[in-house]
Amino acid sequence: MTKNISKSFSLIEVLVFISILSILFVAAASTTIFALRNMKINEHKILATYYGEELLGWLRGEKENDWNSFLLQSDTFPLYKVYCFKETPISDWGSNNSCLADDWLSAIYKRELYLSKNDDSSQVNVRIVVSWTELEVNYSVPLSTVFTIWE
Repeated sequence: MTKNISKSFSLIEVLVFISILSILFVAAASTTIFALRNMKINEHKILATYYGEELLGWLRGEKENDWNSFLLQSDTFPLYKVYCFKETPISDWGSNNSCLADDWLSAIYKRELYLSKNDDSSQVNVRIVVSWTELEVNYSVPLSTVFTIWE
């Protein structure tokens, strides 16, 4: 009589293998979700930078057209005037106050401009902040420069 010996895995070995495999799948899924979330945040940063640069280019054009008119839009240092630009492309000065709850650009961005001039009106300090909220975290892209009449 011969004994029929078959080799197989025990229940413990199968459970250990499935546990290790499930841990690897969970780790891969969480890494993928993290990477996708960061890609979306970076996409919004790129768009926010574009909107800030668009406003900066428009301001350069306004400064070049008429320096004195540009000075009238700013306030005396260290105080500043705030403008909200909620339309793109920019055609005119935005509202002369901070962005309100419904002043969104492309549904999620707030684009605010802070202008101040120095005492002798030879320089205008420009600060642009494009901000948005994503997953209850506030993000912003600030741009700052100084315009002078001699540029």
